[in-house]
Amino acid sequence: MKTIIKSALYLSAAMTVLLLMAACSGTAEIGEAPSEAVCKSLVDAKCVQCHYKTRICDALGTKSVGQWKRSIKFMIKQGTQLTEDEENKVVACLSSLPRGSEVVCK
Repeated sequence: MKTIIKSALYLSAAMTVLLLMAACSGTAEIGEAPSEAVCKSLVDAKCVQCHYKTRICDALGTKSVGQWKRSIKFMIKQGTQLTEDEENKVVACLSSLPRGSEVVCK
């Protein structure tokens, strides 16, 4: 019985480490957020084609990097044209901007 419990603990610890590694790997790809001017330009050129700024503004500060990545991937499936570099920059911008940021909200 002790062997089963010990094995279950090791398995649980290994799964936790793998999940943490997977969660952290998503942020490494996007790098630092570009300048506010670049963020504003990307949002205006790519996001505002389909969304009002208020919708984007309301989402700022509410999503993690992973959630923004999923949202942007979904938008690409819907037809948004983004290079991989632009995709990473948009995710970095939107995930780093605080709620009500003038970059998006004005």
